[in-house]
Formats: sequence, C-alpha cells, structure tokens
Amino acid sequence: MMFTKKCTLILLSLCTSFSAAQAGIVERYVQQKQAERIPLVAEKSIQLAYFKQLIDHNAPTKGTFSQRYYIDETYGPTDESPVFFYICGEAACTKRALNGAIRNYAQKFHAKLIALEHRYYGESLPFNSLSTKNLRFLTTEAALDDLAYFQRHITHEKNWTGKWVAFGGSYPGSLSAYYRLKFPYLVVGALASSAPVMAKEDFIEYDAHVTQVAGSQCANQMREAVGEVEASLNDAAKWAQMKALFDASAIDDPVDFLYLIADTGAAAVQYGMRDAFCSSLSASPTPLQGYAEFAKKLYKDMHVSAVEMTAQGAMSENPSDYKDGLGMRQWYYQSCKEYGYWQNAHPDAALSTRSSLINLDYHHHVCQRLFGLTQPANTTELNTTLYTPLMDILTSNIYFTNGENDPWSTLSLAEKNGNAINPKLTYQLIQGAAHCDDLHSPSSLDSDALRAARETMVSLLATWLK
Repeated sequence: MMFTKKCTLILLSLCTSFSAAQAGIVERYVQQKQAERIPLVAEKSIQLAYFKQLIDHNAPTKGTFSQRYYIDETYGPTDESPVFFYICGEAACTKRALNGAIRNYAQKFHAKLIALEHRYYGESLPFNSLSTKNLRFLTTEAALDDLAYFQRHITHEKNWTGKWVAFGGSYPGSLSAYYRLKFPYLVVGALASSAPVMAKEDFIEYDAHVTQVAGSQCANQMREAVGEVEASLNDAAKWAQMKALFDASAIDDPVDFLYLIADTGAAAVQYGMRDAFCSSLSASPTPLQGYAEFAKKLYKDMHVSAVEMTAQGAMSENPSDYKDGLGMRQWYYQSCKEYGYWQNAHPDAALSTRSSLINLDYHHHVCQRLFGLTQPANTTELNTTLYTPLMDILTSNIYFTNGENDPWSTLSLAEKNGNAINPKLTYQLIQGAAHCDDLHSPSSLDSDALRAARETMVSLLATWLK
C-alpha cells in the first residue's frame, strides 16, 4: 500500500483486484502475476463506464476529471437491489475487481456490483503530469469524498433505493472501514479485509515476519548474501560487479539496490516461492550467487528490469508510464505524505534479513528525491482522524478480517493487537491465511477457518441488509 513497463493487470496484494498498497515493489509484481493466473469470470456482464469526478471537493470550481468504474447488475436487476461497492486501490482498476468472493455474496443477496477506480491511478487522472504540485489532491480524504460523491450521483441518476455495502482489501480495506466511519448514512456496513488501518512510519515488524517465515537456515544465508553486498559498497569495482551479478547495473542508489534484494527475498518467502528461493541459496556455490540467480529469473519471468522495481523506477512524472499496472509513483507519494509503512530493517539483527541501511533516513531521502518533500509522513493526523475513531462505540458495522500469516495484520484491528475493543465491530483472525485470502473466490481447497470467515460475512450481510 509501478513503472515504465505496462503490466496488464493491477493488483497489489493478492487481493485480486484488491490492493496491497503497502507491499514492496517486487512483492506487488509477484502478486500481480499470481492474480493474472486466476480466470476472469463474467467479463461480458461487467460494463465499463466513466464518471465526472471533482478534482477538489472543497473547491468544485477547480474542475473535474474522468473517473473509471465498472458495474454489473446481473444479480441485482431492480432499483431496490442492494449495491456491493468494491473500492479499488493503488493500481489500475480492472474488471477483476468484481470477481472473487464479492461476486458470490452478490449472487446470494441479489445485489448489484460496482467498483470505482482510485483517483490518480489507471485512467482516473486529474492531470496529465504526476508532478509533486499535481499530486497535491492525492489524499485519503479526497479518495473518501470521491466514493461519497460518486455514490450519491449514481444513486440519484439511476433511481436506486437499495442499501450499499463497502468492500475492500489491503489499502482499499482501510478505505472501506474509513468510508463506513465517515459516511455511515451512505453504507450500512463494510468489509475491511487485511486492512492496515493504523498508519505507521517505521514498520519494522514486516522484516521480522519475513525472517521468521524464511526459517533460521535460510535467514542466515540471506544475511550472508546481504553482508557481501554491503561489503562491496566502498569499492567501486566490486560494487559494479555486484550490481552486474543481479543484472542491476542501471540502479544508481546503493540502498535502492539493497532494498531490491530485500524485497526480492520477502516476496519469495511469502508468495509460494520460499522453498525454491531457499534451495537456490543453499545449493549454489555461495548464497549470494544463489540469491542473484533467483532474482534474475524472477525479474525475467515478470518481464521487468531491476531498476523498474526500485524508487528510481518511480521518477517519471508521466502517468502513461503507470496507467496499466502498478501506480508506484503515486503510492510512494501517499506513503511519504500520510502512511509511511516503510519496511525498514528490524533493530534486532536476529529478527532481520535486510540491510540496516534500509531505515527511516533512507526512506526520507526517497521522498526528497521523488517529490522534494522534507517532512516525514503525518501519520499522527491520519491516525487521529481515521484510526482512533474506529474504536469508538459510535462506529459500527465493520468486519475486520486478517490472515494469521499476514505481517500487515499487526496494523489492523484484531484481538491479538489489543485494539479490538469496539463491541459494535466484528473481528476475525483467519488461521493459516495470508493477505486478503477471504476476498478470493471460494474453493474446495479452502480451510475451515477461511470458510468460517466467509460464513460470518454472509451472516453480517443478512443483518445489515434487513
């Protein structure tokens, strides 16, 4: 919660058209590729349309932009049908947004399906440049106001009278929760799947999670490889050789390169490639060589270059460089301004598999390089206005689902975090599950815990739609 290549899908976080906002760049590309393997159903019944959205909700005279959305009334043909509102996130929004579990829920409750693309991503561009000045309207508040303005308009235009429910996963999961918080009179409930609703600048827990999943032997070999890379930093010839080993000679910033290495390992151990990755490290002459061979194969399989998966790859201000795939420049801006979510090295070396140079100073430097920003993310303001009020008893009808194996769950509302204190909300930690698993289409391979989480959603929908 990203570059010059056009990746045909979206997706940030195996949330199928669901976002993973915060994930590292390599991780997001892996998630995207995995999502592309899922068959697209009901392509013909999902219709594409555009809406004139306000650039600035506080100053309507600033004009409008064209915001893309998708609609499918297959299961909800009447004006009284409920509407299941999927919130797209930090990538291009496609018809896949209306696939997955939301489609099953719509069929069961005879609901219309609608998905709105996030401002500044995909084709929903207020300006023809992503300069820092032009990005000033890319805020969480504006995204929430977009949802409300769109919902009011389409409800009036089509004379719909049914109740609306918000759905989202990862960053859009947070938006789903915030939308119910801010506009309880527009949506009767919200599903917030794997939603990191608490902004946090120094997200060191992510590194600790990757280290734990890797296992002690693999983690030690990851550290050995990273140590070799760090040792070459002060020798120009060795440094050039090191980058060439990873087919990454075009990367300029040393810590960008170290982050690419960390991100590659994190993506591997979390998305079904752990055994192949760790075997590559142990079976090669050195862990470093194994790391490099795995990385080069991964980048080749994803049809991207190494530089595209670093902050350097987000320097372009041309929106067309991002419109079909991952909106990395835009997400960096949101991270720099509001969320942080920086996946920094854990201060305890035993809990870390990434370079200690990946820290707050590095990420603050990234924000300065990309946008000229010199202030850290204002996480306090976001948490005060949108996170803390979620725990107030005045807030109701939000279902927080989290995968037990998801590092982002530590930033959500969950009993394990000690913040599941609002009795008007529902919380489910899904045993053995990963990021956004409950948003995927049901499968015969689903665990009992995953089935139970979806059954709870069915029960909640029945209550909310009464």
